[in-house]
Amino acid sequence: MDLTPFAEAYRETNRRMVQLLDFLSALHALSEVGPAVTDQRKMLDQALKGLLENQNMSRCSVFLCEHDQLVNAAGLSWAELIGLPGQAVRRAFPVGDGVMGRAVTTGVVQYSSDCRNDPAFLSLPADISPAVSSLISVPIRIADNVLGVLNVSHTDSDAFGPDEERLLTLYAHFLGQMLVNWQHVHNLEEQVGQRTRELESALEEARELQQRFQSLAVLDDLTGLHNRRFFFAEARAILARGLRQGSAASLILLDLDHFKRINDEFGHAAGDQVLQDVALALGQLVREGDVLSRYGGEEFVLLLPGTDLDGAIGVGKRIRQALAGLAWVFDDSGPQRITASIGICTLVLEGPRRHPPPGDVLENMLARADLTMYASKDAGRNCLRVSTLELLDNP
Repeated sequence: MDLTPFAEAYRETNRRMVQLLDFLSALHALSEVGPAVTDQRKMLDQALKGLLENQNMSRCSVFLCEHDQLVNAAGLSWAELIGLPGQAVRRAFPVGDGVMGRAVTTGVVQYSSDCRNDPAFLSLPADISPAVSSLISVPIRIADNVLGVLNVSHTDSDAFGPDEERLLTLYAHFLGQMLVNWQHVHNLEEQVGQRTRELESALEEARELQQRFQSLAVLDDLTGLHNRRFFFAEARAILARGLRQGSAASLILLDLDHFKRINDEFGHAAGDQVLQDVALALGQLVREGDVLSRYGGEEFVLLLPGTDLDGAIGVGKRIRQALAGLAWVFDDSGPQRITASIGICTLVLEGPRRHPPPGDVLENMLARADLTMYASKDAGRNCLRVSTLELLDNP
């Protein structure tokens, strides 16, 4: 009995079993390529590495459709796999050109068993093209949508058969699904990142808006100066530092003389204009670190840290000069002018000592400045009077 047919059948069955096991190994390697890889080319290179390690081929690559071009998304040769220098390949082809272009347009596997003699094979210059004799181009599809092509080549002619076509078609199907899943995950990550950036931008705008509202809460709507609320908080902090350091400070309180007459004779709009112009003039006199506020009505308050009595008197005189330079014409009665009664209180310290709380010191300074301001009014207005607050050692 001739056993040759049985031996050949056994060898063929064994070959197919080995081929199937190799293919399953390639699929297993593909399944281990996770979405954690952040770069698409690296992800595809890992997928092709598993295919190349478990299949009889010289090179494999993936070209993806981008508009009317097939763009090289990844590629790996056996030489590169074992550490030898690889050969350059063309980066893009027009869709429809060559074997791989036909695979895209038809959606069907294209096989060139002898590329050197196949007119459909798009040859490349010898100095940049790897030697290719057999080429299979498998469309990478998701439903009716062709994403690109999986190309597998060999340096020998007739290197592939129907079994390889079927297995590579199945591999391309899984590769396409993995590619779409990867794109969905990373597109989602991009969307989340974009949304996060938008939220951060919105939060920054909210913070700026909050700061704007906070600034409005401490600003006087009419004059733009800081209001009474801000003055008390800032003045307490400044006096606290001054008390620790033993430095002087002066407080000026001024009230516009006969301001009610402006409102009564020319209206509140005229009075508002006077207050705004006075605030502007006062603002040009203050130094950085001074605290100028509208105290209420036609009263203004100015805290001068590090300023002794002589310095405060000098500021008071400049205030009177600035007001003397202002004039308003509201009707044909002629220019209207304004003066102020000014009260000054200077805090006198000999050095850092234990003193009352800064809030109490501020209240005392305001009370004394208020008394001297009314003393100015009693003296005929348009003048200034001074007082001091001397803090004795309080061990």
